[in-house]
Amino acid sequence: METFKIILLTVAVCVQVTSQESTGDSSTQIPKPNITRNPTHKVLYRTETVTLHCEVPEGASEFQYDWYKDSTNLETDHQSNVTVKEGGKYECKAKNGTSESENSDAYTLTLQDLPEARVQSEWTEAFPDEKVSLQCVIPVDENWIYKWFKGSENVVSSDERSIKDNTLTLSVKSGHEGDYACQAELKGRTVTTAKSKIHLLKVYGSKPTVVLKQDPSYPEIYTGEQVKLICSIKEETSEWQYQWQNHSVLVNNHTYTIPSATLDQNGEYTCKITRKEMTYTESTKLNISEPPRPKLSIESEWKTFYPTEKVTLKCSVDGGPNEWSYEWFKNRTQLSVDKDISFSENTLSISSAKAIHSGQYTCRGKHLTRTPVTTRQTESLQLHIYDIIRKPDITKHRWFDFFYTGEKVQLGCNMPGDGWKYDWYKDSKPLITDPTFTISPASLSDTGVYHCKAKRGDFSVDSEILRVQVQDPPQPKLSIESEWKTFYPTEKVILKCSIDGGSNEWSYEWFRNSTPISVDKDISFSGNTLSISSAKASHSGQYTCRGKHLTRTPVTTGQAEALQLHIYDNTPKPDITKHRWFDFFYTGEKVQLGCNMSGDGWKYDWYKGSKPLITDPTFNISSASLSDTGVYHCKAKRGDFSVDSETLRVQVQDLPEARVQSEWTEAFPDEKVFLQCVISVSENWIYKWFKGSENVVSSDERSIKDNTLTLSVKSGHEGDYACQAELKGRTVTTAKSKTYSLTVHGSKPTVLLKQDPPYPEIYTREQVKLICTIKEKTSKWQYQWQKHSVLVNSSTYTILNATLDQKGEYNCSIKRREMTYANSTKLNIREPPQPKLSIESEWKTFYPTEKVILKCSIDGGSNEWSYEWFRKSTPISVDEDISFSGNTLSISSAKASHSGQYTCRGKHLMRTPVTTRQAEALKLNIYVNTTKPDITKHQWFEFFTEEEVHLGCNMPGDGWEFHWYKKSKPLIAKPNYTIKSASLSDTGVYHCKAKRGDFSVDSETLQVQVEARPAAVLSLETELSDIISGNSLTLRCNISDGRQWSYAWFKNGQKLNELSHMFKVRATEETIKSEFKCKGIRTERPLYSALSEGFTANNIILKRKILLAISGCLVCCIIILIIGCLVLKFTRKPGKKETIQDDLFFSMADSKNQTASPLEEYMDNSPTEMEECEEKEELLTDHVSAVDEDDVIKDEDSPAAEANGLTSFKGL
Repeated sequence: METFKIILLTVAVCVQVTSQESTGDSSTQIPKPNITRNPTHKVLYRTETVTLHCEVPEGASEFQYDWYKDSTNLETDHQSNVTVKEGGKYECKAKNGTSESENSDAYTLTLQDLPEARVQSEWTEAFPDEKVSLQCVIPVDENWIYKWFKGSENVVSSDERSIKDNTLTLSVKSGHEGDYACQAELKGRTVTTAKSKIHLLKVYGSKPTVVLKQDPSYPEIYTGEQVKLICSIKEETSEWQYQWQNHSVLVNNHTYTIPSATLDQNGEYTCKITRKEMTYTESTKLNISEPPRPKLSIESEWKTFYPTEKVTLKCSVDGGPNEWSYEWFKNRTQLSVDKDISFSENTLSISSAKAIHSGQYTCRGKHLTRTPVTTRQTESLQLHIYDIIRKPDITKHRWFDFFYTGEKVQLGCNMPGDGWKYDWYKDSKPLITDPTFTISPASLSDTGVYHCKAKRGDFSVDSEILRVQVQDPPQPKLSIESEWKTFYPTEKVILKCSIDGGSNEWSYEWFRNSTPISVDKDISFSGNTLSISSAKASHSGQYTCRGKHLTRTPVTTGQAEALQLHIYDNTPKPDITKHRWFDFFYTGEKVQLGCNMSGDGWKYDWYKGSKPLITDPTFNISSASLSDTGVYHCKAKRGDFSVDSETLRVQVQDLPEARVQSEWTEAFPDEKVFLQCVISVSENWIYKWFKGSENVVSSDERSIKDNTLTLSVKSGHEGDYACQAELKGRTVTTAKSKTYSLTVHGSKPTVLLKQDPPYPEIYTREQVKLICTIKEKTSKWQYQWQKHSVLVNSSTYTILNATLDQKGEYNCSIKRREMTYANSTKLNIREPPQPKLSIESEWKTFYPTEKVILKCSIDGGSNEWSYEWFRKSTPISVDEDISFSGNTLSISSAKASHSGQYTCRGKHLMRTPVTTRQAEALKLNIYVNTTKPDITKHQWFEFFTEEEVHLGCNMPGDGWEFHWYKKSKPLIAKPNYTIKSASLSDTGVYHCKAKRGDFSVDSETLQVQVEARPAAVLSLETELSDIISGNSLTLRCNISDGRQWSYAWFKNGQKLNELSHMFKVRATEETIKSEFKCKGIRTERPLYSALSEGFTANNIILKRKILLAISGCLVCCIIILIIGCLVLKFTRKPGKKETIQDDLFFSMADSKNQTASPLEEYMDNSPTEMEECEEKEELLTDHVSAVDEDDVIKDEDSPAAEANGLTSFKGL
């Protein structure tokens, strides 16, 4: 069809040329113009700017042009070109002076809406590290360039995001969540689609939330029950596979069912979810237990009951009592309903308790819904019911035995046990319900008999009766607060108003001669007393009083009986007398003086000179002294009133001094102690002894004879002793002697045994002393040490050089007169401890320059010892490599010379000369040279990309850590370094470093070479017949590395069953649109090649058919043109030579938009010489030959530009 169109076009050109030649220059009419456009694409879009050209055949530059759109003049600047942005019907017209052409044919310009981009993907949600693909789909098949957007951000390729063609691939991270849109731009044109509608991609947290559910959801499953474990994902997601695991049991389902639970099915269950490469797990614990054990309780505040009371027992099961029914037992026998016993849900009720209901009660539960679950029986509960009923206690308020009218009365009622309420009664009349009954205010009518009734539930008991007495307030009594009833002027008088039962509870009012008394300069009130500070005769008269209760208001007494008060007019002097026996007294004798004043209530003050002494009717100097000699007088006083006597002289002489004498200052019980009382003046003395202030008299334990006190010592005898002498026949007694202190120790002396030094164990060859002392401060004791038959009469037992046979028990005896006591101690003697020598590292052999630490350990305190070190039995001293610290020996940089047998011993820092034996020898081995770590590579010498590379590092000995490096870059710290999938960037030099402690050694370097896999090249091997027929295509896969290969073929990513290097494809609609790839495979390394580039046969067949058709057409055209040129050569008139157009042929797309034939235009401007035709012929012939020789034409090899499916040869 295409060939036929070209022939018709050629004929039309020839006719046009002939027509123009025949007409020549006979007319100057402007030809009808034609409209062309730029760009010339088949489809134009509204966003593009279009230029329309108005072209006049044989046009000249002096033309002006008018433009019309939809018959409306556009009012342009009359240029041949016009730029438009809207569709419509356009016309143009050329003008030159008064001449103008007719309007061109209407040119319909159609601008289409831009196609809509759309994001297409099965992914709407993902988790980190999953791979998500989004495709940008446009319904119009054009040469689009795609752009991607996340929100307003432009998406570019990176490690996490890859864009290929119209596909965006995400290696999902948390930041990838968002709204994605795409946009397409036509290559080589300014046509860009609008952004697509957004495609929301939700990225969840670090991993899916695996939700494990238990059905039923009880926190504990009882044995025998069915349970299901259900695994789901919280997020809205899909396409996951589920697997349950418990120990070795696997269930490929999201539900794990246990039909009948047992205790051994208790434990952890794990659910694993998988989607593509992603796998996550979550575990839950299934708790299976025996049914709960119920608890039995009494449903009341009280635990013991009286006959006829109601009793309620409650059977409780933790976790939901309403889920159970209950069975009841008494003394192991199941109970049933009777006249007293009834059941309701989880309670047992005894309506009227009896003693026979006492006993051991239990219950058990049966689950109402979770059959056949039955609990065990509860622990038994003892129910006690009394045989008899006791009465409640009734009490009266503790304040009063009786109450005054107007007062508050409070009664109390109490019954043993809990939960009681109390009703009150007077006689049989009910009062109130309360634990207490209060009467306020009381009246005489409240006197009566009261009782209370204790009630709890339906049970009640009456108390005993209690009488309440209410009476009127008491009558006060008035008295004078002195022994005397008559008074002298200026004396103080105090009257007291007394009320029986507590005078301090009242306030008082006073009256004289029936007139109320008020306070004045002489009279004052205080409490229940009236005070007259200075009596006068005018104060005489009849006095009375009455009381008003302070707290028990409004209680007021009647007035007291009247009292007569009498006061004298003047005052006499008191009489002073001396004892009649002696004219003088000895110091220590008693001197007695007397003073008297007529009347009652007098007190007498005694004075020596003007110095006050005592207040008493008599003045006694019980133990007179020289200083007591002097002039004395007395003063009679009562209250604030006083009268002085006459004066009286007393003479006193010295008494001799008594002194206690003894050799005893301390003693122990049962010892005998003698004390003597010594007086310098020999008289007929009688002796008295004192212990502290206590007079000592003879007894079984104490004996007094003459001036000697003998004590058979007891613990109570400790104290200060003194003596005193009295002249026989006189009350002359010496002063007590100075005290003599006697200390009495405990029941026996505390014998203290001390070891010096006090170590719990004495080492052999040490000196040790055993010291015997007495804790108490005492003297005159004799000491003796004894061990077996050895006696040492000293308080200290000394062992100069301890030996093992000297260990054992030692006894110390102490003796004073008849008293002997003893105590013993054990002496522990042992050999010094044996030290232990060890190396302070996990490894026992060392390399040069390594640090070595040896430790010498002694049980019981290594810090108490200094240490000596030996190598090969020779003492070791500090040098540049060896140092000592505490119990360690450090070799800072080991050498082979440091190898040998090492030992150590300890020397005690404080207990010289204690030295241990040497430790058991330890052999230290240090290599002469330091070997390098062995670095090993997998047995393959060279690696291909995607292969796994294993490198190993090893060093003889223990305790090594291995660090890997690529050149100087650190990698990992492991004995082995693995490259899971090698790439070309993994090529390099590797080494490892062995480290332990501060020591490290580098290995040799190792070269790792990674090569790219051989490339597979897919090419089209199609015969001419196949191209013409279009029935099949033949593909070839080739790897040119000299190895023997088999081949694998893939269609749209699916492997095909074909191993040959040639693959023939039947040209169906499906296969033409499919993408084919291939790769090489073999049984030796490399096992496979790289995958070839994809091949799609969609356009190849069509292109080849078009090219063959064009070739045929061109041959025909050349022949016609040659004939035409020959005709023109002989018939054309000579004319002006014109320039040849660049493009001889035109595209089919251009022909659709032109009314004037390009060949016609060519004929109008054709050269007059035949050489021009010959040049064109030669040019076209060369290109036709090139087309015939090329079996496979690739887009990138052709210099022609493709436009709307046809080829332009412009530029050939």
